[in-house]
Amino acid sequence: MSHGWGYNHHFFDPFLNSVPVDTHDSTLFVCLDAGYFPDQSKAGLVVQTSGEWVHHPLESLHSLVLAHAEVPWLGMGHSLGFSKLLDFSVRWHSLISLHGFTRFTKNDIHPAGTAPRVLSRMIEKAGHNIAEVLGEFHARCGHQPRWTVLDEHALLNDLQSMVNLDCAATLSQALSHGADFNAWAGTDDQIVPLALAQTCFADVLSSQGRALFTPAAQHADFASAPARYTDTLLPLLSQR
Repeated sequence: MSHGWGYNHHFFDPFLNSVPVDTHDSTLFVCLDAGYFPDQSKAGLVVQTSGEWVHHPLESLHSLVLAHAEVPWLGMGHSLGFSKLLDFSVRWHSLISLHGFTRFTKNDIHPAGTAPRVLSRMIEKAGHNIAEVLGEFHARCGHQPRWTVLDEHALLNDLQSMVNLDCAATLSQALSHGADFNAWAGTDDQIVPLALAQTCFADVLSSQGRALFTPAAQHADFASAPARYTDTLLPLLSQR
């Protein structure tokens, strides 16, 4: 799993708490944490062990994959976190996008994206008061996590990364190795509007005979109301 900008691994806690016991007990849950809130977790991997999150350095992913080479790996990424999954040298069995994207900003061939000037203003303001920017962002997401300390450098770097992000080719490469793909996009999402998600994923999903799941949800409702997703998402976990 990989969380989006402005969140951490606890974003997935409400969902994991709703997973049936038999599925939970037979699944290894691993999350990439960006370390935005250093009082809660360092950057790296956090692995759920006996119901508790345990931190590991990012470099341990390779040995973790080797140790479980016989089991299918399912990548589930929220928002910017989806693109981060594609950076891993993991042969995914399945990939899931939760309000994610392959490109965030608008250009001539991607007209549904966010105008670059909007993101630029956000980045400029973050350079002076990133806590205020983060608070405004969480309000637009519909879910505000608790935090007391920020890693401003990590937050700003990842925000800047979205200006030129384009991982459509990387997704296609992952799927060319046999991974299947599912994606969710909220009808009330102010951060990644439905039209943006459709631009990013409609062709890929169509090639696999699928369509976007479109719950009436805000950008971060997966954390606050996971029940809106479980009817369609849990079967994908339980069949692995």
